Amino acid sequence: MSKQVCVSVAVSVFVLGMLNGCATTSTTDCKLQTKSVCEPQSYREALDAIMESDQLYRDPISWGTTDPDEIVRLNALDNDAHMEEWARRNAEGISLDPEIEEEYWKKQNAIDEVNTKKLMKLIDQHGWPTEETAGEGFPSPVPILIHMKMEDMNWVLPKLREEVLAGRMEPGPYAMIYDRKQQHNGEPQIYGKMQAFDSKAMTVLPPAIVDIDATNRARAEIGMEPLLEYRITDRQTAAGPMKARSKD
Repeated sequence: MSKQVCVSVAVSVFVLGMLNGCATTSTTDCKLQTKSVCEPQSYREALDAIMESDQLYRDPISWGTTDPDEIVRLNALDNDAHMEEWARRNAEGISLDPEIEEEYWKKQNAIDEVNTKKLMKLIDQHGWPTEETAGEGFPSPVPILIHMKMEDMNWVLPKLREEVLAGRMEPGPYAMIYDRKQQHNGEPQIYGKMQAFDSKAMTVLPPAIVDIDATNRARAEIGMEPLLEYRITDRQTAAGPMKARSKD
């Protein structure tokens, strides 16, 4: 029998195998104790399986359509065109039927919760994915973390900070998720990673913060460069509009 790897034919069985430490008869091959995996492709396939469901219901909700061809076309837009089209559709009130949207959110939120737990289990075992552990061109797991339930951030963020300080994870995504949690809780962002979109001027505004010295100290602690473009404002404005939003 050829050497087994952490891959199963069925995606669900495969991911479960990865979470339990690889579907092999020997844990020595996986070397989990040193945060390595059987083969880079094993980690890559696990990430692919998780990422596949991340936008399953979120894309139709975001674009206000269930037409798969239209969704493919809209997702193919470059960043500027994407933002412009999203703002236009939002301003015109293009959205799904409320009952369908509610049903889709319930399904997507359930998927997000499962995906967060699967991803963090992988990170606990193998560390934040790198080209060495997950292969060249591996899918970034950042979208999974952006879409996690706010309640999960309390136990996820300390683990991510460990990965950042260990040099395995870039500090930017961690800072963005942290600031997102702050604004959701009605608190000013710390790192200056959350920007606001001015729909009237059709432009992205610099991040609103309270204290640039405190922000730059926090950024330096996790290896980020000083913030160069920003707006100094009061705590309420810096907290942003993202309060009590359970459907992100």
